[in-house]
Amino acid sequence: MSQTRAFLLLRYTLIAATGYLLLVEEGFLLPRPEALWIVCAALLSNVAAMFLPARILGSALFAATVILVDTAWITTVLLLSGRFAADFFYLYFFVLLLAAVGERLSLIAVAAALLCGFYVYGHVVSGGSWSLWASPSLIRLPFLFAAAVFYGYLVDCTRRQRHRADAQEELARQLERSVEELRVAHAKAEEGDRIKSTFLATVSHELRTPLVAIIGYVDLLLEGVYGGLSKEQEEVVTRLQAAGTNLFQLVSGVLDASRLDLGTETFEPRECALGEMLEDLRSEFSGRGSVRVYFPQRLNLPAIVTDEVKLRRVLANLLDNAVRYTERGVVTVDARWDPARDRVELRVSDTGPGIPEAELERIFEAFRQGRDRPYTSSSGVGLGLYIVRRTAVLLGGEVSVTSQSGEGSTFTVILPRQPLGFQADSPRVSSLATH
Repeated sequence: MSQTRAFLLLRYTLIAATGYLLLVEEGFLLPRPEALWIVCAALLSNVAAMFLPARILGSALFAATVILVDTAWITTVLLLSGRFAADFFYLYFFVLLLAAVGERLSLIAVAAALLCGFYVYGHVVSGGSWSLWASPSLIRLPFLFAAAVFYGYLVDCTRRQRHRADAQEELARQLERSVEELRVAHAKAEEGDRIKSTFLATVSHELRTPLVAIIGYVDLLLEGVYGGLSKEQEEVVTRLQAAGTNLFQLVSGVLDASRLDLGTETFEPRECALGEMLEDLRSEFSGRGSVRVYFPQRLNLPAIVTDEVKLRRVLANLLDNAVRYTERGVVTVDARWDPARDRVELRVSDTGPGIPEAELERIFEAFRQGRDRPYTSSSGVGLGLYIVRRTAVLLGGEVSVTSQSGEGSTFTVILPRQPLGFQADSPRVSSLATH
């Protein structure tokens, strides 16, 4: 039964019990006109209550108003009849008090029934005369019981509503505390990340400076500037050069990632020929082991406006990953221009082992490396793809990957041909022919 329907039925019961009580007290004659009009007005008010919204019927203010109004008109009609002594009014108001202090509606109903029983018992032991149809009689009991149940129901609904409101307020306070704790934790985490990135950037910069000098002197040794080297010495120095170069690349990756995290990396757009950039990369990656790297045979694209150094870093990292994780097969580079959206799409595909679907989203996280990389010939710290994504976003673009285990991977970088608000001086077209 809905709350609205229960309210209306209980109030109809109370009004009917009050009207029937007046009829019995008057010997089944019509009560005074004033009392009759008051009872009819109560019935009409209950009919009107049927059309009120549920939120009003269920409000605490409405319940309190009904309790006051019903108590007032019932007391008025009882006084107008002149048939009730003071003891009955005491008993009626005691029922109201019982409904107000009761914990649950079921307990209020039981207590009202017991009170009615004591009322009958009092008449019996006092020697008073009573019957089913004459007052004081059992006819007063339904009125008292209906009053107890109706007022108890309103008080119970108000109490439950207040408890729900208190619970909601407490939940809101807990949510506010949780949000504040999360905000503080987030601020601490951001501060920790900033300190970590600053530390890594400082250490990486301090490490890279002497590494440049070491690698430079190693190059001079291999070039024979300081005299000839024996075969054994040259082999050792070559290994030293490879190790130093690998260490330099790792330190540079950490430094680049730290700058991106700190937000100190700048974006300096200018017109650049994509074909020339791919030509440089072709020269750099064409002799990487047994893996063949294929570039577009002919590339006709308008000049792209971007940060050339950072875009080259993105493509170099993707090519380095593709060559490193492909033991046998080919790596293919493709570039296209979408005139409708005025954007450039760069793809780097390989025929390597592929990436499991569960790892596709995690591979762009910092210091994240795939679990199964059987064809890896060199190690890294897992920053290459992290730098790729962060740099692509800095350039105003995005990067995505499609892959399947055992069938290779394809990384796609999408960039606007030119940033918003940048006016190119001339629509140069770069063309590249490679073999």
